[in-house]
Amino acid sequence: MKRGWIIIFVIVCCYNANAQKSNAEKIIGCWTFKTFEFLSPDEFSKELIKEAQNTEVCFDTNGKFTSTKPGENAVTITGVYSLSADGKTLSQKRDVSSEGIDEDAEIVVLDAENLTFKLEFGTMHLERKK
Repeated sequence: MKRGWIIIFVIVCCYNANAQKSNAEKIIGCWTFKTFEFLSPDEFSKELIKEAQNTEVCFDTNGKFTSTKPGENAVTITGVYSLSADGKTLSQKRDVSSEGIDEDAEIVVLDAENLTFKLEFGTMHLERKK
């Protein structure tokens, strides 16, 4: 019976390692912001979504990210990111602190074309840049 638990433990560990590797590989590249679903929308929600449209977030293999908001008030934010051991949580730390906060995000969907994060205040949808 002890041997059975060891085999199960090894399988679970290998599965978790593969999940992280899989998401670590899938997230690499650039993604374009499409929309955000606020848990508690207010009168400013639509404007915030409109303002964030076409923001590009790029993740590289060295654990760095770049977020670029295009347009008249263009801004670029850089920093580092990491994935949790199970590959389901993304943590980011910006290079420059400002009024915003660095928040962990649960990866809900991550495939070849779509990236969806669940945050404390809602759900963010991105598509792979073509």
